[in-house]
Amino acid sequence: MIKLIIYIVLLFIFAASGDARKGNAAYEKGDYALADSLYRLALEHDPENPKLYFNLGNALAKQGKVEEAIEAYLNSQEYAETTQDRALAQYNIGTLLAEKKEWKPAAHHFKESLKLNPVDTEAKHNYELAAKNAENEENEQNQDQQQNQEQKEPSEYAKAMKKRAEQLVDEERYNDAYNLMQDALAIDETVQNFNDFIERINNVSQINN
Repeated sequence: MIKLIIYIVLLFIFAASGDARKGNAAYEKGDYALADSLYRLALEHDPENPKLYFNLGNALAKQGKVEEAIEAYLNSQEYAETTQDRALAQYNIGTLLAEKKEWKPAAHHFKESLKLNPVDTEAKHNYELAAKNAENEENEQNQDQQQNQEQKEPSEYAKAMKKRAEQLVDEERYNDAYNLMQDALAIDETVQNFNDFIERINNVSQINN
């Protein structure tokens, strides 16, 4: 299986406050909880600094606080001055979601990252991986749903409608029988157990017409 390319990077903040610099140092040492606290302190004095939000997102991500990290990255994107920084925020959101195997939203954010930075090969790689897994997941869900529907026994209503349709067929009223079963199918999904019967009388009805 193709591996996800992790791309969470630290944005260094030049001429930053002491708390921001200390936050970077704590992050590099692996003390992500301390970095988290220091970035928040720095944001109190510079609440629209996109790099602070980005680095806070990284510190939160390292602690497994995915929801808070995504919020921080979105704030980073909102205040970012360059398309590259906005692309990085979208990429990191996609990375977090992909790590949680939330493939469909992950693919969306990788795609948004690529719109902002089309030459990012890592984003392209991860988008293709997430999109493929999202498609496979959707196909599996559809198959499971179909199997569950097929496993349901026909209801008494469904059986009664089929019996009435069979009577109409005996009278050679194929079109009436087909319409009856179509109406019943719209009301009760278990009528689909008789799909072969419905298709057969539809074919005969078309021939007669």
